[in-house]
Amino acid sequence: MKKIIFICFSLLLALTGGCSMNDNDKNTTNDNKTEAVKPKDMDPKDLPQVPAFQDEKTREYMVSTKEEEPGYYLLESKLKGFRMLFPEDGEYSDSETSNTNESLFFDSVNKKTNIVMNASVKFYKNESFINKPETMLDIVSGKNEYNGNFEKVETKDKDIYFASKQENFDREEKPSYIFLGYIKSKKQDYLGIEYSFMFSCSANAQTCKQNPKDYEEKVKKILNSVTFNLEEREDGE
Repeated sequence: MKKIIFICFSLLLALTGGCSMNDNDKNTTNDNKTEAVKPKDMDPKDLPQVPAFQDEKTREYMVSTKEEEPGYYLLESKLKGFRMLFPEDGEYSDSETSNTNESLFFDSVNKKTNIVMNASVKFYKNESFINKPETMLDIVSGKNEYNGNFEKVETKDKDIYFASKQENFDREEKPSYIFLGYIKSKKQDYLGIEYSFMFSCSANAQTCKQNPKDYEEKVKKILNSVTFNLEEREDGE
């Protein structure tokens, strides 16, 4: 009789334990399926109080509210072709998108230094000329009226072509500093980005101390952070 009671009790424990494990498994599965809310779908009050998130158009590009580096967050293009660091004081100004390319224009204003940055990045995919750096650099040079050479910096996943120039648009104003070039993916054909960053004194600034070295470091930080989305391949590989 005792043996029968013990067997029944053991079966009851096994059944109860089994149910508990199934509930835990369900909870784990549900947790794994839970996706983080994107910044564009969040209340602005819950977002970082910086232009990159407080501007409605800009936050559509922001991946998360996590600060990747001091003063920088992560941006993803609308075509999901690339990601890069984006300055917290950056703000959307315009964009153009098609099936094979996407242009993003953005500005930032440093209120402490009165320096304005005007930037543009244009992403290309599945265009034959993208694999020809000479052609792309001719395009970039023409758009920026640049006649000099480009420095080539190689990383494990991309080649960065970089150049700079100084421009005096008005003799009475301080010069503007422009950084331009092209980034080509090394892991995948027909993926690339042309870029241009211009730094100048704010039009209404009473004082403006320029530091081209700081500008260059900022631009190179952003360029080095660029990653191409390899899952964007249309051949399914």
